[in-house]
Amino acid sequence: MDSRLSRENALLHRVCDRLVEASDRTGLEDGVCEAVAGVEGVSYAWLGTRRMTEAVEPRAAAPPDDDFERALEPTAGGDDGPVGRALADREPVVSDATALPDAERRDAATARGTERVAAVPLLWSDALYGVLVAHAPRKGAFTGEFVGVLAEVGTLVGAALAASERRRRLHAGRLVELDLRVTDRGRFPYDATRDLDCRATMLGYTDDDGAFTVTFGVTGPDATAGRVRAATDDATVTVSEPASGGVVAETTRSADSVLGALADVGATLSDGAVENGTARITVRLAPGATIPAVIDRVDAIAATVSVASKREIDRGDATYTGALDALTDRQRTVLTAAYENGYFEWPRDASGDDLAAALDIAPATFHQHLRAAHRNLLDELLAD
Repeated sequence: MDSRLSRENALLHRVCDRLVEASDRTGLEDGVCEAVAGVEGVSYAWLGTRRMTEAVEPRAAAPPDDDFERALEPTAGGDDGPVGRALADREPVVSDATALPDAERRDAATARGTERVAAVPLLWSDALYGVLVAHAPRKGAFTGEFVGVLAEVGTLVGAALAASERRRRLHAGRLVELDLRVTDRGRFPYDATRDLDCRATMLGYTDDDGAFTVTFGVTGPDATAGRVRAATDDATVTVSEPASGGVVAETTRSADSVLGALADVGATLSDGAVENGTARITVRLAPGATIPAVIDRVDAIAATVSVASKREIDRGDATYTGALDALTDRQRTVLTAAYENGYFEWPRDASGDDLAAALDIAPATFHQHLRAAHRNLLDELLAD
């Protein structure tokens, strides 16, 4: 028992050390495989991540073996081997090497003396990033205790991959944009737009340590403050009708929301609108990010989610365009008027009351639009 415990402790210590030492995603993946392969009773380890094609892409392995590497072609997650079962069931799977479904990989494993194979999912907060696979030269190597610790390692690696993708998005020169379609019930504004003939367009949001405040502009024949308020039971929703026209609704969201789910896996929301109960949102993430994990995480929150399109964009274009798109027409008018008339000079060439009178709106409305414009611009420019 003591020897098994020391082996399991050694595995955890090795992996934690490699996670701390890793400076990038490649170093993280290589280090984890080296740590697992270096534990007594393990002869080989490899790590693969999911692709949108529902295949597993081998990313790292230890020790290096060119013949075995060539055998590790992307593996369909739906097969009945240990890798496919671990991905499908999101549970650790241990099997004989003869159970590997692909003949080339099975022959390569047998040739190097592998008797048993253990596969554990890289799972973090409902998001499945991929799989970690260990090989052993004897049948008794993978005890229940050892596989349990290996599963813990899978969770640690999943969390580390999520953190890595958050960091990479902040510094990447290019970004991936996904257009998603999301449906839900019981949350504003999904039910309101389903019940009323209206559209809710996200004007902006703020993130206060995982608590999100989201502002929507609601438009349509049925879009009055009274009807919008009556269409939701959400006590966090406040509805107003600014003097400039239209209906503005503000609501708060916790980490248990689409915004929180995206933040959890390193993505950020850049645009969104809800109509007839379906949200069309655009999210941004780092190139090479594990997109299926992002979908997993949102799917755990919403009723349905699907990918409508995917593209890669330059960060500079994304920042400039996204910042402008984050402003409503009224916010842009107010901000432009303030800039062109010297409101931001010191001393000011024009006061808020002067500009409000020139725009034929109340001073309070002028300041409301100006603050919203500042918030939306800063969210776009600094959040990415």
